[in-house]
Amino acid sequence: MNKEFNKGLLLAGSGSFWWGFIGVIYFKSITYIGHIELVVHRCLWSTVTLILTTFLFSKWRIFFEILKSKKKLIYLFFSGNLIFVNWAAWIYAIATNRIIDASFGYFIMPILSVMLGFLFFKEVLNKKRIFSIFLVISSIFYLIIMSYQSLPWIGLIVAISWALYNLIRKKINVDTDVGLLIESLYILPFAIITFYIITKYNYNDFQTKLKITGP
Repeated sequence: MNKEFNKGLLLAGSGSFWWGFIGVIYFKSITYIGHIELVVHRCLWSTVTLILTTFLFSKWRIFFEILKSKKKLIYLFFSGNLIFVNWAAWIYAIATNRIIDASFGYFIMPILSVMLGFLFFKEVLNKKRIFSIFLVISSIFYLIIMSYQSLPWIGLIVAISWALYNLIRKKINVDTDVGLLIESLYILPFAIITFYIITKYNYNDFQTKLKITGP
C-alpha cells in the first residue's frame, strides 16, 4: 500500500513540476504569437498528438467503443468545453503575467474536488476535509477583501473548470488519453475556424503594409 502511495505521490509531483514549471517556461517563451493563437495551436497539436498515440498504443477499439455510447459522448462534449476553458485561462494568465493568480486556482482545485465528491458521489467528509474546505472558502474571501480587492476570476475559472472536468470524467470513467482525444475532436472545428480567421487577418494586414511601404 505504501509503495503504491509513494509511486502515486512521485507521479503526481512529477506531473505538477512538468506542468507548473517547465510548462510555464515553454508557454511563456512563445506568448509573443498572442494567447488566442497559442490556445488554438495547443488544441490543434493536442489532437494530432493524441491521434498518433492512439495509433501507437493500438487504442482505436476503445475509441470506437466510446463512440457507441451516447451518454459518454454527451459527457465528453461538456468535459471538452471545460478543458478548453481551463487551457485558455491558464495560457491567458501566463501571457499576461498572472501566473500566481492562476496557480491559486490549482491550489484550491483539490479541495473543490473533495466538495464535489461529497455532493455528487456521497463521499464521506471527515473533520480534516471539512476544515480544508473552510480554509479554501476563507482564503477566497481574504483575497477578495485584502489582497486583490476584486474577484480573483482567473484562479476561480482555473479551479472550477478543472474540478468540474474531473467530476465529469469520474462519472463516465473512460480511458484518459482516448477520452481526451474525443474531447479534442469536439474542440477541433472551432480551433480550425479560429486559426483560419487569424491567418487571414494577418495575411490581409501584411498585404496592407506592403501597399503602404511599396514602390
